[in-house]
Amino acid sequence: LEVMKMYKWECFLFHDVDVLPEDDRNLHTCPTENPRHMAVAMNKFNYKLAYEKMFGTSSALTVQQFKETNGFSNRYWGWGGEDDDMYTR
Repeated sequence: LEVMKMYKWECFLFHDVDVLPEDDRNLHTCPTENPRHMAVAMNKFNYKLAYEKMFGTSSALTVQQFKETNGFSNRYWGWGGEDDDMYTR
């Protein structure tokens, strides 16, 4: 990963710019076992998941997990789909 040349990161956090945490006590930490979806309750969806396998909006992965999934695909343009693709991998 190109970014690893700058610093030896341990965790990647991906966050949509149009979604903000309602409570600043929500910790954004790196998962230890599995990638973590961090926006499971949003007012937009009445504080429920929009669909069962939702992984977008705010997600955290270790460097190893990101490498194992081969990161986000470059096949997606515009809005949507890339996070569902990441979930399946």
